[in-house]
Amino acid sequence: MDGVRPNTFKIVQLNAENLFLFLDEQSDRDWRKMSEKEWQKLSVATVPNKSLSKTLWLADTLLDINADIVCVNEVGGEESLRNFCRYFLGDTYTPHLLEGNSDRGIDIGYLVKKDFNAQIELRTHKNRPLQFLYPHDIQSNAHHATSAPEKVIKTHYFSRDCAELRVTAPGSDRPGLIVLLAHLKSKLDPDGIDPEGKSRRTAELRTLMDIYKEIRQEFQPAVPMIVAGDFNGCARRSNLTEEFQEMLTTDLESVIELAGHEGENAATQIIFSRSGGVSCMEIDFIFVSPELKPHLLTETVEVYRYRSDLRVPLPLPKTLEQRTYLPSDHYPVVATFTNFL
Repeated sequence: MDGVRPNTFKIVQLNAENLFLFLDEQSDRDWRKMSEKEWQKLSVATVPNKSLSKTLWLADTLLDINADIVCVNEVGGEESLRNFCRYFLGDTYTPHLLEGNSDRGIDIGYLVKKDFNAQIELRTHKNRPLQFLYPHDIQSNAHHATSAPEKVIKTHYFSRDCAELRVTAPGSDRPGLIVLLAHLKSKLDPDGIDPEGKSRRTAELRTLMDIYKEIRQEFQPAVPMIVAGDFNGCARRSNLTEEFQEMLTTDLESVIELAGHEGENAATQIIFSRSGGVSCMEIDFIFVSPELKPHLLTETVEVYRYRSDLRVPLPLPKTLEQRTYLPSDHYPVVATFTNFL
């Protein structure tokens, strides 16, 4: 562990909302003196960079949280994560990312503190079959089974990935911690084939839990595990929605629930309906295996609220305009543990 917190370990889950950071010219600059127009001209990529003000605010947030490991969703590939580390986080983190299955280039990855004294291994489960087909896939397969077998769809895969991080303490021959990070299927259904993406999300959650169970069986005694990510639905045990029932077959528990946070204090995203309604959604999670529960410092667990220029936590947005102003449409989930590595 680092010199500031020698007996603790901190982790954060953050959906960074379209963190695309492509720079054609690699050089250090005074980013806070650059205009948005100048910033966007630094890249000729087809996708625009995340706004400079939001990128700086997001970086200030992570530097303030000062976690050992950051689980990141919605980042524009390894190049974007590398640029974020180098130019906005003072090169204090090492990026770990493998390209996933996203059709719009939003990957999942990790930032690990450079002074975090451990060996890091990143694995991908993007090619893990979900053993899931949509109803129209089944109909299409029946049609092509004999006439065009090459067109038969065998299964779908994670919308993004299940990224596995194995953390091994110096001198140890087995991991001291394993983290699984996911970004499950969203509620978008542009083709009208899966209302709110529920069937696909159910299959992804089930496969995520299968991977968790397999790793649990791989090590005896069990290795402490964390499962984190944007679940795009409420996976809280006390308010479990239909697509997450498979979680009840595991021993995983949410740090937010263990800390007793509910309602607005547990909300990681605020949704505004067309009718003007406001909903506090709990869709970003850090789950822990039983071995970690005694080490969890429940008083440190929080859904972090973005700070103003004066470092004062801002209240939850009351309008869509206020939410759009924030550096991300998701709030970070933070948890600290006493040293267990």
